[in-house]
Amino acid sequence: MLLIRSSRIDSNAEPRRLRRVAARVRRTASGVLACGLAILVTGPAAAQTRPVPVESLTYDLKNPDPVRRREAAALIGKNKVQSATPNLVATVHDTDSSVRRAVVIALQEVQDARALPGFVVLSSDSEKEIRDRAIAGMTTAYLPRETGVGVTLNKVANSLNPWSDEWGEVMTEPGLTPDPSVIDALQARLADAEPTLRAKAARSLGILRGQSAIPALLVVLREDRSNDARFEAARALRKIGDPSVGSELLKLVTYADPKVRNEVVLALGRLRYASAVPELARLYARESAVPPKQMDRTYRERLIGALAFIGDPSSKDLFLREKNSADLSIALHANEGLARIADPGTLVEISRDRQQQKDPRILTAQAWALYRLGRKEFLTSVVEALGSRRTNDDAKQYLLESRRDDVPDLLTHMTHADPNVREALAEILGLLGDARAVPALQELTKDPDGQVAALASQALQRIAKRSGS
Repeated sequence: MLLIRSSRIDSNAEPRRLRRVAARVRRTASGVLACGLAILVTGPAAAQTRPVPVESLTYDLKNPDPVRRREAAALIGKNKVQSATPNLVATVHDTDSSVRRAVVIALQEVQDARALPGFVVLSSDSEKEIRDRAIAGMTTAYLPRETGVGVTLNKVANSLNPWSDEWGEVMTEPGLTPDPSVIDALQARLADAEPTLRAKAARSLGILRGQSAIPALLVVLREDRSNDARFEAARALRKIGDPSVGSELLKLVTYADPKVRNEVVLALGRLRYASAVPELARLYARESAVPPKQMDRTYRERLIGALAFIGDPSSKDLFLREKNSADLSIALHANEGLARIADPGTLVEISRDRQQQKDPRILTAQAWALYRLGRKEFLTSVVEALGSRRTNDDAKQYLLESRRDDVPDLLTHMTHADPNVREALAEILGLLGDARAVPALQELTKDPDGQVAALASQALQRIAKRSGS
């Protein structure tokens, strides 16, 4: 019988005895949990404990007394009793809001994939906090952690807060498809009366790559009264990655709210929406003509950054003018744009510029450009940049754009001396999904340094999933 110890206050409890009990609990807890015989719930410092069968707690979820129901749910959640997940899900329609709140918290705590139907129901609860927690529960169920739907090795924390902007770029594993009921429930929350929940629902749809929610996200982007919701809708559309939304995004490149406007421009670039190039170039020229004190520098950088990501040949003259700009962010994007265009006529000029350049980020972009123009020896510089915090993100992005013929060149660097470089290469090759990397990645699964072995294993899983094996 699975037991939980329930706490009862005793003001005459002996501290020494309690310390002995606590020590005994610490010594035995792991074995007890592993064999599934009992779970201990510790109470306040001066407390006596009594064993309570888990069966009694699940029975109490139906008790006429809402206090008993609430306490039962809390104990199940606190002790992560996954066997009770179906009982918690069956309680999501409880008439008492405090019980439903305890249930949604418990469902978050048990970290069990079977909790998803409960979150779906609770996402339309009358209480804002319950809806909020249900949205978070549905989202985190698919994010990397120790247990759950999206179990995976990943170079991120095991427990993510999807509402912290630190995780604004987080997405589910490629190929991980959420249950349609989850996407439908999140889409319904795009019409929530609370603007914060509309924004959170939009963010979650981006994290989960909710393709079917694109029409609803476009409505939020065009019509929502909350700029936070509009921003999250734009970011979600960028993550989902369907370029067909480009024409709708383009309508908002001059939107009044700078946060929304800048995200829209970023999305157009990441979606490589070539039809936006003339308007983006016009806006860049207009913003560049504004006196420095009045210029929106972030907007200007986003505009040339989007043009650089699209890499349309018509932007070559702009990039040539700006590749040595005093503004290093502008110069960086101009060199990135030249790399993506890869016009052979620019090779000599880029080579000459590189001899005078000192900024490591621009040097990395120039090395990438030269590599794409056929100077294979410059790949070494790009790979070396993976080992520096300052250039790691740039180099990773460049290498993720590797063409099929580039993969064998990458494989020659798999035994690099820097474990940070080996980690990054393992992750990149997994995301590229090329089966030719399998032998080298299998060797890295034996690597003793850092997270190299874990990331190599993850890369092998990604390649296997893509190949259907």
